[in-house]
Amino acid sequence: MLKRIKNKTIVKYLTIVGITLLICQNFLQMHYSSDTYVLYDLGYMQYPSQYFLLDGRLISTIVCYIAGILKIPISTYIIGMDFMAIIFIGTSVYIINEILEKIIVPEKNVVKCLLTASSFILILNQFTLEYLLFPESAVMCLGVLLNVLAVRTMIQSPKHKYLKIFLLLLLAVFCYQGVLNMFPILAILVYIVKQIVDKREYKIKEKEFFIEMCKLAVIVIIALLICMLAIKICNNILCCDQDRMMHLVNLEAVTLRWKTVSNYLDELWNKSMYMLPEHTGNIVIIITLISLVLLKTKKEMIMQYILLLMVSFIICIVPMFLFNTGICGRVNEPLMMIWGASLIILLAQTQIINENRKVKFIYAFIIISFIINNIFIMQNITEHIASNRVEENMGKSIKRLLEEYEEETGITVSKFGYIYDQSPQQYATGIKPIGSLTERKLACSWSIKQAMNFYCERKFQLVGIPLKVYEEKVQRKDYTEFLGEQVIFDEDAVYLLVY
Repeated sequence: MLKRIKNKTIVKYLTIVGITLLICQNFLQMHYSSDTYVLYDLGYMQYPSQYFLLDGRLISTIVCYIAGILKIPISTYIIGMDFMAIIFIGTSVYIINEILEKIIVPEKNVVKCLLTASSFILILNQFTLEYLLFPESAVMCLGVLLNVLAVRTMIQSPKHKYLKIFLLLLLAVFCYQGVLNMFPILAILVYIVKQIVDKREYKIKEKEFFIEMCKLAVIVIIALLICMLAIKICNNILCCDQDRMMHLVNLEAVTLRWKTVSNYLDELWNKSMYMLPEHTGNIVIIITLISLVLLKTKKEMIMQYILLLMVSFIICIVPMFLFNTGICGRVNEPLMMIWGASLIILLAQTQIINENRKVKFIYAFIIISFIINNIFIMQNITEHIASNRVEENMGKSIKRLLEEYEEETGITVSKFGYIYDQSPQQYATGIKPIGSLTERKLACSWSIKQAMNFYCERKFQLVGIPLKVYEEKVQRKDYTEFLGEQVIFDEDAVYLLVY
């Protein structure tokens, strides 16, 4: 009997990991983020010193140094890290599914399958794709797994429970600070599900919930404070005085920042960064609230669901006021987790009622959600690969023009400068605007020189564009696609007019 249970567990785990690999298979080829070009340019040793250490990402630093010591080819490193990242995500889906299954204890296989589908949407959603995008993808996804393991520790209540949770979250925050915002959502979700199926008096459950959330909040805050202290120490050691804090010195500054944050939220929540149809999140919440009422859910549980929504937004909004986060999916993961969390709460509620038609509607809602989520994940990854192809074609064209110029003139080009046209585009024409996944790396100020070095296979000296060249060939020009005339040569320098 034990052997049979063990075999079922292994099959289930391998199935979940296999589905995750299938959904994310397009990442298992050489692909480029803006950071990939920087890694190529600086190498394994300089890259973490100039970026990871300054952000307190100690585990990414160690992994990068090890890759440098072992002299792993960067293409092998990128694909290998993504493979491990996908395994970590699949494992996270499996563990959260096991946690929820032990709480809900579903009897029907269809409910078990639907719970697995909902767990996928919770963990592997559109914003999770940014964890898989960058060279340190495995470390970022390890952070996701550590969050899930912390939740499992919270539920299992082993000896020294809170110390173990703290250590797991501390490791997670040193993987990537942004990933820590998943933990409060997962913790609240699991407790809501527990309270739905728990038949004890609500006042007792409410008190337990409140005390536990306060303890966990203290643990999260301590982990963040330690990380901030580590960042401060690393910056002092490396003699770097970077300051990413927003200094809201007066009411006017707060008002202006709120306008910016409102625009960010519109892009992240209403438009889902164009990764899903507009207002998908709003539709999910409306359907969930109506369904909870129709399923005769206790008003206390509905209020806790609303609390979950509020916490999800607060966790994302507060950092926008404190730091210049920009429109970034990976640090706003809780907003996209709302979909999966909503489905899990609805599924838990269906287990304590006997109204067949309403239950079937919830089942259909989960199936449709699973299909839509996965279709858009695969589409968005494909769009990322397409944007890489556009970038590659542009890079090769620039290299060809440069080599033709050097052959004609006999001059070796060693300097590079760039300037933007009147209306620069963040994305190439015809490419879906989905944040870091499809942004033009040959247009980003933090990666344009490194991308030029990569495609032209040399180390350029960055220079400014002379006034004469600007007046003759740049002034008042505006482009919507790449043309050869945007590459301007002057003696031993090449200048790029970025469209």
